[in-house]
Amino acid sequence: MRWVSVISMILVSACASAAKPEPKTAESIVREQETPLKLIDAVTGSEVTLEWLMSQLRNKRVVYVGERHDRPGDHAVQYSLLRRLYAEDSSVAIGMEMFQVPFQQPLDQWSAGEIDETVLRRETEYDQRWGFDFSMYRPMLEFARSRGLEVVALNAPQEIAFAVAKSGVEALPADVAGTLPELDLDDPAHRALFDSEFDASQHDVDDGIDRYYEAQVVWDETMGERVAETLGHPNGPARMIVFAGRVHVKRGLGIPERAARRGATPYAVVMPVADKELKAEMKVPPEQRSADFFWVVRE
Repeated sequence: MRWVSVISMILVSACASAAKPEPKTAESIVREQETPLKLIDAVTGSEVTLEWLMSQLRNKRVVYVGERHDRPGDHAVQYSLLRRLYAEDSSVAIGMEMFQVPFQQPLDQWSAGEIDETVLRRETEYDQRWGFDFSMYRPMLEFARSRGLEVVALNAPQEIAFAVAKSGVEALPADVAGTLPELDLDDPAHRALFDSEFDASQHDVDDGIDRYYEAQVVWDETMGERVAETLGHPNGPARMIVFAGRVHVKRGLGIPERAARRGATPYAVVMPVADKELKAEMKVPPEQRSADFFWVVRE
């Protein structure tokens, strides 16, 4: 009867394998993690409900959602908030750091249903210029396309930002410098944030940290200007939701305040955080916390 035992073991093993769930893809996490593990009001440190958060966002013209580019849970927050904001008011545009200003036309064609994803990625040079897993942005982009929402390319051309990081703003040719927005290089709070985030050991830096800061400001001012221009256009949307890296929205010192200087107010910053990140945030005074609201996600 040994063969019976062997067959039984094989069948049990096969059943166990069949029952084992497939690992979730990054995209499925973005689509399925609709609600937070918990939500925290950064001012009070208190846990709040999703309904309360939406009530606080209702009067904001811009909602900034930070991200760690490679963490699906952060993008799940973006997708969830986009859908909830749209449900309240369909006049909403999406601003994305992931696309650079010269490539606005393909985004317009995408939203109009004129090109497919393959063409969008090729024409925006997404994989060369951004390169993070496209599938984590697909749910938001498909949502925009299905409803004809404007997707705004926010970021400065990387050629300009890299040139500034290498040689500084003053070294730019006059015709290139003329394309830049007004740059505020004298915000001490923003500079302190940059210095605290910048790891010189990861860059070929000697005395060039000032040039790297100028490049950071070029990014933030360009994106802030794009947000303000979109909202200020006569046919512009009533509101925007902006997706950008954490450092660009942290404490409102990057894009948000530079857009606000140009009239894009009021705004709020929602930051996806893992539990250990939330604990670190709660150790500092409210005015030093990185956002207005924390949405806790899985690591």
